[in-house]
Amino acid sequence: MDHERDDSEPAAISRVAEPEIPPDLTHQVQALLQACFPEYPSRTYFKLPPHFRYLAVAAGELVGQVGVELRVIRAGRNVLRTFGVVDLCVSESQRSRGLAGQLLAEVTQLAGSCGMDFVILFADDDRLYTRNGWARVANPCTWLKIHEHATLGVATAQDTGALMVKKIGQRAWPEGEVDLLGHVF
Repeated sequence: MDHERDDSEPAAISRVAEPEIPPDLTHQVQALLQACFPEYPSRTYFKLPPHFRYLAVAAGELVGQVGVELRVIRAGRNVLRTFGVVDLCVSESQRSRGLAGQLLAEVTQLAGSCGMDFVILFADDDRLYTRNGWARVANPCTWLKIHEHATLGVATAQDTGALMVKKIGQRAWPEGEVDLLGHVF
């Protein structure tokens, strides 16, 4: 369906609990994820659904989204309250306009108001995240391996090469093993 859209129109960003996303928007989320991540499964999540999402809509069309998981993790001897960022993506027509940074800012702002210690994510390409205040860390890491709705066991890595953290409160990121107490974000 072709329709003219004012590409300068800013996207409206809203936070929606995963079970409250209406069916029409669920289809748009799935389509956006599959357009942005070529090997993405035919659903709206990769391993498990996030707790909530930030959805960016412009002219009635979903143009960006990020999933957020509430997770308590252990890092060294510390138990930390975190938000985990999953599947951040922006439609090709809206890229390079700061929308991904705006979505990350929304997550960070909520994390601060909710008393989270850190916002964490896994990224191979860290450019966007370092520009927005994340830092790569090299802690040993343990997580639950999940594939196609089955638990396969526990995985460990001396350094995932992809773990990034953003400090929200006053705590410094701890040394020692990180136990995600669940699957990778």
